[in-house]
Amino acid sequence: MKRPTFRLAATAALAATASAALLTGCGGDADADEPAAQNTPAAGSTGTPGANTDPATPAAAFTVTHIGGPTTLLEVAGARILIDPTFDQPKKYPSGLEKTQAPAYGPDKLGRIDAVLLSHDQHDDNLDDSGRELLKTAPLVLSTPGAHQRLGDHVTALASWTSTDLKTARGTIKITAVPALHGPDGVDRGADGEVTGFVLSGPGVPTTYISGDNASATVAKQVGDRIKSEIGPIDTAVLFAGAARTPAILDNAPLTLTSKDAARVAKDLVPRKVVAVHTDSWNIYSEDMASLVKAFEDQGIAAKLVDIKPDGTAKNLA
Repeated sequence: MKRPTFRLAATAALAATASAALLTGCGGDADADEPAAQNTPAAGSTGTPGANTDPATPAAAFTVTHIGGPTTLLEVAGARILIDPTFDQPKKYPSGLEKTQAPAYGPDKLGRIDAVLLSHDQHDDNLDDSGRELLKTAPLVLSTPGAHQRLGDHVTALASWTSTDLKTARGTIKITAVPALHGPDGVDRGADGEVTGFVLSGPGVPTTYISGDNASATVAKQVGDRIKSEIGPIDTAVLFAGAARTPAILDNAPLTLTSKDAARVAKDLVPRKVVAVHTDSWNIYSEDMASLVKAFEDQGIAAKLVDIKPDGTAKNLA
């Protein structure tokens, strides 16, 4: 049997650093009367992320829709934000990865998208062929410096702890890139492991941490501590779990959070809600949602988990 291997990026990029990521989630159909959000880059911004005047209080319209794998649609503060687009039908890839389940729906059913948050571009389970096509028409794509080099100028590079502003009819969402580690603590995978997480914040915006393909509970805690220190309490954590593994990389070590580590991160970050994705639809995810639920139950925090399935149903997080 051919072992799955991640496609190595042809161009070297910045190595992943040790910090974590954040994300705010939402979904649902676009409101025809809602003006599209406008992005205003905070060019070269390296200051603290935008403070939320009431970060622990969820906004009135805050929904998340899980489409499959890592692909999640967020609707928050008047903006529609898509995370890691993967819209291919089930198929095998030259990398050895295999998509085993169709997405809840295709790009034609998405409606308006104001921004795409791309944790990384090197691996099919976070950006597949259909996702690559979608990026070309998205008004704003935020990702790693390496993704900008490989994909082109339609991708905006955000180094860790730099930010850009997304203007909406209801205000401004500050989107900050945060560190993530695509493998065990202490391992540098170079360009192939360069990933990012994100944080959403701002007045009236539920502070949201999106981990991206981070496998380190230590890095997530470091990111969470800085978020809580500089912005305030975390409302929602979007965690990429599933303990992705392939024998060809690091002797089958987990490349995303295990279920136990996801529960540990939830205890460390103390979010109001946890949205767990990245546990379905691909052959390299070694732990499913059932194991994640058990890990949260074992830690006495199962009430934080949002009951979400990759079926395209919008869940209200407010």
